Amino acid sequence: MSEAEVRAPYPFRAYAWQQSLWQSLEELLVQQRLPHALLLSGADGLGKERFAKAFAARLLCHQPRDGVACGQCKSCSLLAAGTHPDLMWLTTLTDEKTGKTAKAIRVDQVRELVGFAEKSAQMGGWRVVVLSPAHLLNVQAANALLKTLEEPGRDTALMLLTSQPLSLAPTLRSRCQQRPLPIPAEADALAWLVPQVGDEQKARLLLALSRGAPLAALALREAEWFSQREPLLKDLMQLTQQRQTALVTAQRWHSLGAESLLVALLSLLDDLVVAASGAATVVKHRDLAPIIERMSAHFQPAALLRFRQGLADRQRLLAGNVQGNALIDATFSDWVALTSR
Repeated sequence: MSEAEVRAPYPFRAYAWQQSLWQSLEELLVQQRLPHALLLSGADGLGKERFAKAFAARLLCHQPRDGVACGQCKSCSLLAAGTHPDLMWLTTLTDEKTGKTAKAIRVDQVRELVGFAEKSAQMGGWRVVVLSPAHLLNVQAANALLKTLEEPGRDTALMLLTSQPLSLAPTLRSRCQQRPLPIPAEADALAWLVPQVGDEQKARLLLALSRGAPLAALALREAEWFSQREPLLKDLMQLTQQRQTALVTAQRWHSLGAESLLVALLSLLDDLVVAASGAATVVKHRDLAPIIERMSAHFQPAALLRFRQGLADRQRLLAGNVQGNALIDATFSDWVALTSR
């Protein structure tokens, strides 16, 4: 779910599967023992941003009810309008001219955060800083944040959000109380997802492919590669049986783009490895299980794992200036080489 979707309307409540974490923090808040720095970690698609926004609202609300923001006071109105003076949301910057988003959170941004945290609250309550994704802090930015994490201003709460907590420096992690966002039970996830999707079987499929993260499952429904899985598998089978060439196949998939193609192939390879290992009954692409099982019979699991590692390496190359179509061409050529061994 995009930031725009999370922001409109402003979420004053966390998702249902986050209630246990919410309740534990609410109890600390009531007991005046809330940590000044929280590291909220969890896979993408679990709703970290939604949780942080709702809890920030709870801290800033003038008239909280039953442990959540009221949604009606002046503070909540300012949050809904995106103009609350005591909330700072720090993330990577996007260049207005080029539309490109920076790959890191920079030290000048953190210096602005430090200045914000040192001031008194304009509305007489908390000051809240949310930093996301925290693992994109560059080294200088992370170092500039350390003192504020250790000694923030009075009634200042910092929430660092990340899907990669181990990518953060130990000095950062040690200054925060770490609170992982749990993957919801399947029943809880489906209770939210099925009404969004309108089909229980498809919801189960999306959830399985998203490793149990409900928001990621909903976003996957709209991903172009999701609808192209079966044609892609059939093309791989055609290559395996030497019924078409790698060049012709690659050209057909240029339009999807290297990033989406690699995501699709990595997901399918996970199931091919499982099926080749004799566990075809537990593949995640359940709707494509028969094709996956037939194809897996042509390969040894170790060979598929080596091919998958090559895909992961190419995915990392995309972060540089590598030409996407060249990666697609090389990927299908490698598949042909794999099948000819």
